[in-house]
Amino acid sequence: MKVSDTADYFSKQVLRTRRFFVEQAKGKSGEKSCVTLVAGGCEWCAPDFVIRRTKFPFIAFEFVARGNGHVTLAGVKHELSSGHAFFFDPATPHVIESDSEEPMVKYFFNLTGPRASALLEELDLRAGSLIRVLDAGRVTALLEEVIDHALRGGKVALRVAGAALEHALALCADSRQHAATKFDPAYATYLRCRGHLLRNYPVLSSIEQAAKHCHVSAAYMTRLFKRYDTETPLACLTRLKMSQAMIKLRLPEAQVKAVAAELGYKSSAHFSRAFKAWSGKSPVQMRE
Repeated sequence: MKVSDTADYFSKQVLRTRRFFVEQAKGKSGEKSCVTLVAGGCEWCAPDFVIRRTKFPFIAFEFVARGNGHVTLAGVKHELSSGHAFFFDPATPHVIESDSEEPMVKYFFNLTGPRASALLEELDLRAGSLIRVLDAGRVTALLEEVIDHALRGGKVALRVAGAALEHALALCADSRQHAATKFDPAYATYLRCRGHLLRNYPVLSSIEQAAKHCHVSAAYMTRLFKRYDTETPLACLTRLKMSQAMIKLRLPEAQVKAVAAELGYKSSAHFSRAFKAWSGKSPVQMRE
């Protein structure tokens, strides 16, 4: 399939874009095993950005990363800000407007095929609905992956992009809140700290190091986890490292020293003690 960076229906009221259009996907139902991506990307909206449509040929998922605006879905107007996601289909009239003072940066993805309809139905992400997503940072990272894979091209690029998009949609469904939910700034900081642990745990040697990267103190980071989580940041970091270690130690060619180094431990002895305290078995026993 040929992938380009333009389509006749793409908005021109944008300051910057990263967009793709799958020319041969238009009008095709695609495989039943995965969603069929027609187009998508990220748009830095101009202050006068506005889209008005009474009909549209595809199923659409849009996600606001930054800024403010409004969306009208089937005659119902909603405010938009960071973390809002909304959905529409060919039968949903819609108007999307960016705030002129704080223009939106938003992601959009257009889908077709039986898998797309079934997936959104399964996740209860219905056309005409608007939700707020708790962990906007994780969703944004996944949506960037979708765009990267689609633009890179290759034999399986769109399959990989579709899988990343399904992951993002499932995450939206799992962490959905009412659209009018207002987030505590402390909660946003907790999500940023937790996201940093999830993305960087192999190279983090301590909570102090993680906290420094997140521009908070280790004590404050611990208080945030106590308030919003079921485990301490240290327990979270240890679990991530040890879970990955368990997977690696089961590989036939695994060496304890190499696994320890890969997960940020300065010595295999330190790693072995930590692993046994966490799992009840030594790394050697796990290998055997």
